[in-house]
Amino acid sequence: MKPLAYLQNGFCKELSSNNSREGIRTRLDISDALCDSRIITDATEDMILHDDFMKIIIKQKSYQRCDEYYIDKKIANLNTSSSSDDLSATYLIDKSVVECQNIENNFGVLILNAKTATERRYLVKGDGFSLDKNVRYNYRYVTFKDKLLHPCNSLIIIDPYLLIKPETNKESEVFYPGIKYNLESLLDSILPQKLKVDFHLTIISCLDKPDEVKRVYEKIKKCLKRIRKDLIVKLGLFYTGTGYFHKIESFHSRHIMSNTFAIDSEDGLDLFNENGYLTKNNPVISVVFPRLFGNDRQDMSKYYNWISSVKKYINEDVNERYCGSKDNRLFDLVK
Repeated sequence: MKPLAYLQNGFCKELSSNNSREGIRTRLDISDALCDSRIITDATEDMILHDDFMKIIIKQKSYQRCDEYYIDKKIANLNTSSSSDDLSATYLIDKSVVECQNIENNFGVLILNAKTATERRYLVKGDGFSLDKNVRYNYRYVTFKDKLLHPCNSLIIIDPYLLIKPETNKESEVFYPGIKYNLESLLDSILPQKLKVDFHLTIISCLDKPDEVKRVYEKIKKCLKRIRKDLIVKLGLFYTGTGYFHKIESFHSRHIMSNTFAIDSEDGLDLFNENGYLTKNNPVISVVFPRLFGNDRQDMSKYYNWISSVKKYINEDVNERYCGSKDNRLFDLVK
């Protein structure tokens, strides 16, 4: 399914009036970004016929006209919307920076006005960073929160080795290093503080024993309560063996997928030890935005194929090896 974008007339008008180098570059970026999107726009007929930016946007693209109040109504009703499409759409709108920020904070969707579209140039090619083996990261993933924190309301995390090998502390309590040293700081870097909709979180990993699923699930629930007490999370934890990860190519790499961005880490997500040092040699983490930038067909194909593989696994192959919810609104984006 092609990504959905809502495009307001005021956004187009303001962006078209910005003839600075940044404005021109942004117009090109946005037109490229929307080339494979389903566009719903309230742009006037005059704007569509005479504005150069709109001519580029609608040329050979799938678009639908709506009335001038339609998009505002869509945004106003996000808190009651059951549409995964609307809660994963990109909104290019004519509102202030503060209003855009409030909508993002409330619903975890990507909202851009003409000003923020120009400022968020990293959306075009994504972002990334490498870590230094010789550096101690006391805050682990939180160190990179400015690069990892983007609006989202749904998340899928797959890593075969993130949750294996439980240990026992001095008080003889069983704990999971993957949760304590990695998953907690990772979620703390990504999750919104709170939303007006439920947050959907799906985690797939290997465990030493299938009967550990319930215990690990409860530990992750406690972790979520500790770092996000005001966020309502529908959590699903799914266990599979390492053989399954190697059998399905899309499962082999370590991925994080959300409704707005994706994170790849070929070296895994279990990057830190108890002292904040790396367990891998100079790993690289990349962040891309495939839902918006559908012009990169390779990224889009990987994105949807990956979600399809996860959905198939959960619906057909998981059997009883899970705890929590099977729901994730990302699954509604694929057949």
